[in-house]
Amino acid sequence: MSDLIWLLVIVGICIWFWQQRKQTEKARTLIEQKCNALDLQLVSVAKERINLKLGEQFLEQSFIFEFSSDSENCYQGKLYMLGQHQYRFDIPPYRV
Repeated sequence: MSDLIWLLVIVGICIWFWQQRKQTEKARTLIEQKCNALDLQLVSVAKERINLKLGEQFLEQSFIFEFSSDSENCYQGKLYMLGQHQYRFDIPPYRV
């Protein structure tokens, strides 16, 4: 019986990891599309945090990304996601 429990725990961890990778790839695609639409150069993307507090934004993940508009200055924006869905973008004012 304990072998079955351990097997279920390992399978659960693998599924959770797979879903995290899928969400990260989706976030990168959304960020690339947003930067292309705004004519910005994407510099980097990183996962910032996962919200584990119970409530309306439980399991909300935020991704931080750096972009450039003039190849000299670098700015940081954020993408918030719930599951596989885009929640919102926070993009600071930037020089055109």
